[in-house]
Amino acid sequence: MSKKAPLFISIITLLAITLSSISGCGGSATEEAVIVDTDPADGSSNGTVTEQPTDDDNALLQPNILFIISDDQGLDASAQYDLSEDVPQTPTLNRLAQQGLTFENMWVTPACSTTRSTIITGKYGINSGIESVPATLSLEHEILQQYLQRNPASKNYQSAVFGKWHIGGGDTNTTHPNDVGVDYYAGNLGNLSDYYDWSLTINGVVENSTEYHSTKITDLAISWVNEQRQPWFAWLAYSAPHAPFHLPPESLHNRNLSGDASDINNNKREYYLAAIEAMDTEIGRLLDSLDEEVRNNTLVIFIGDNGTPSSVIDKTIYSKSHAKGSLYQGGVATPFIVSGQGVTRLNERESALVTATDLYATIAEVAGIYETKVHDSQSFKSLFTDGTLPGKDYIYTAYKSDKVTGWTTRSDDYKLIEFADGNQELYSLSDSFAETSDFSENNNLLPSNDADLLTQVRNLSAVAALIYNDETVNPIDITNVTLFNHSQNCVDYIEQFTSTVSDISNATVFHGDLVISQVGDKCVFKTNAIPNHDFNDGGSAFPNDVSEQNDQFEITVNPIKANSKTAISLLVDNAILLNGVKVDLLAAGCYGVGNGKIGCNDIEQPWRYDPMHAVNGFAVDSHNAHAQPNGTYHYHGSPMALFADDDSQASPVIGFSADGFPIVGSYFDDQGEIRKVRSSYRLKLGSRPSGAGDPGGNYDGTYRDDYEYVEGLGDLDECNGMTVNEGYAYYVTANYPYVLACFSGTPDNSFNK
Repeated sequence: MSKKAPLFISIITLLAITLSSISGCGGSATEEAVIVDTDPADGSSNGTVTEQPTDDDNALLQPNILFIISDDQGLDASAQYDLSEDVPQTPTLNRLAQQGLTFENMWVTPACSTTRSTIITGKYGINSGIESVPATLSLEHEILQQYLQRNPASKNYQSAVFGKWHIGGGDTNTTHPNDVGVDYYAGNLGNLSDYYDWSLTINGVVENSTEYHSTKITDLAISWVNEQRQPWFAWLAYSAPHAPFHLPPESLHNRNLSGDASDINNNKREYYLAAIEAMDTEIGRLLDSLDEEVRNNTLVIFIGDNGTPSSVIDKTIYSKSHAKGSLYQGGVATPFIVSGQGVTRLNERESALVTATDLYATIAEVAGIYETKVHDSQSFKSLFTDGTLPGKDYIYTAYKSDKVTGWTTRSDDYKLIEFADGNQELYSLSDSFAETSDFSENNNLLPSNDADLLTQVRNLSAVAALIYNDETVNPIDITNVTLFNHSQNCVDYIEQFTSTVSDISNATVFHGDLVISQVGDKCVFKTNAIPNHDFNDGGSAFPNDVSEQNDQFEITVNPIKANSKTAISLLVDNAILLNGVKVDLLAAGCYGVGNGKIGCNDIEQPWRYDPMHAVNGFAVDSHNAHAQPNGTYHYHGSPMALFADDDSQASPVIGFSADGFPIVGSYFDDQGEIRKVRSSYRLKLGSRPSGAGDPGGNYDGTYRDDYEYVEGLGDLDECNGMTVNEGYAYYVTANYPYVLACFSGTPDNSFNK
């Protein structure tokens, strides 16, 4: 990827912008005196912003979650996929699929430990440290069970893990599951050597079990579940059908097998499929053990942790070299089914691109945490009901081993594999299960001189580059610097940036991290949402502490005006600035709604408070920003600290709106005269209506409805934008609407909360 010239002048330090210099900024009120308080938490699962439920509410609203992992089961060994004619008889999984949703494009890693770590941490291997097998998960990561327990919305969940662990290294400490944050663990720490004679570890205490493994861990799960009186999250990891291949108890499968060692060796796939059938029987027994009320309130999630081993793979579907341990579909594409409470799409199939890494955020959202992006994980819970998944155009996975090391990415139509030696392979996966698809990956499209194919290679390579953060070796330090670049093309800002700043009120040091790259026709902003200037220096401390995020926003390279304008709303972030901080102008409070602080979710509701008006006591800092309940720092008013507020030169581009149009500072070149832009909004004259839900009093800027747009009054249009020289852009104004009042183009889905 080509490097761009640095876009910052490092010798100009930012001057603190005091609240008194910006019209309508509060900051002296105490937290208790705030009239309009916090913004909505990002990522509401139903597309609305609601108050967090109480503990009692959670017990009524939240489903039990049964998460089941099958070990070494690929698509060619799954009756729910129309690939192989040699599949196990799995009535339980068939029933779950018929009563739920089957995913056609779930990606995992090619091995068990690496997949399990991505699920339990929500991080790619490069970020969790688990890139190969064996490997030990460090205690520094917040595992999914801890994340649920820490969050007020899901802390009532009781969690347990049963069965295969295998993320504790080759010589696993018996307490490793508990050490990393599992409250109750009962299972096998590593692979089995015998399904009928194995070491069972329960919370660090080891005993010998001679009961068939799939049966024993099902018994343990049933016993634990029956003891629960609150919503529960049970992680049930079968070792089946992983080797050693064996004869399961006759009552658990439907295959005519002898169990003779030579028969097993000569018919490995038959015994492999028998183990899947036995597992299916035990899953059915567990579900049947639940009483009707509990079963009806249980979400079941089933996944294979990697593809089928080469010794038992269906060679009519995949070659042996494309099996478990490889980056081909036979290694990374596995069965995935969701069924039960919260799944309204029944007996349907879903082709969206999802990964095991995404399960962290998905399960968390099911449990009530309205944060759709956590670490490297993006929730796809919305697919359970309405079949939409915004902003998921690519997926990625990687692996390291003695035989295969590399990464792979795919779009809807193409898949790129890059190995450690730099060799690349490109395959067409258009409509994966169609006859025209190269699902078995027999036709490598590279090398090629085809321009369209080379574009696909560049786009898919950029996805991996973004994840590895290798756009630049040395990030540019933008601490306390101002912007100067006037280019309105987001591609000209591709770089990696860092900063070191302080939370003044809490005396805490933070490091900003922003990577801007290009993927296809979009610029991708990957940011931890920490600004390049000190913050929390207002008259009163933020009601919520700032914390690092893992956000990603996508900006179209070629924005165009839409036929109609789109209002800003609580459901869509407004913009991403070139210091990695987003703009989110609206408050969630309106006059006469609830306590006036939060819960005003209807954008049509009148008398929405303006956070920047002094009498509202909104706890913002000198940069017109504060933190949302999830810790995201964001601007509520004019982010003037990013550019020099003087009339010596036209202001630079400071960021990009959700619709792709640039955001420029307050000064522009008006036919040779450098002057400040004028908004076309003004305060209304006279008094507001009173009574019947109206607040009365004079129009003074307390509410957004106190302002009116008058065409031609100033330089800017209704959305606070205009066309000058290079093109259309929004301009920062000290007064309402500060940055933008609506979108002239179409917001990108990545800005959806």
